[in-house]
Amino acid sequence: MRPAENFTAERITALVAILAGTLAALLAVYVGAGIGNTIGAAFLAYVATIVAVAVKVPLQLVKVVTASGRGSIIVVVITAIVLIGIAKVFRGLA
Repeated sequence: MRPAENFTAERITALVAILAGTLAALLAVYVGAGIGNTIGAAFLAYVATIVAVAVKVPLQLVKVVTASGRGSIIVVVITAIVLIGIAKVFRGLA
């Protein structure tokens, strides 16, 4: 199996959707949103990215969700909260 065979449209879409969810979660935590709003922003960005790509490129949506992995949005939100918390600590020390 060549490495190029691993980069399917579904896997690339899943990667871009997770990155969009991460950025949305980071932005939501940065502006002071609560945990529920942060999860909602990350999930909304994730779904919107998948839908936007699926309109342009024919995808098998089950493969996109499978490529994302279970709990990826939860991990994104936790990562955003931890990173913003670390940044606030360092800002407080300066």
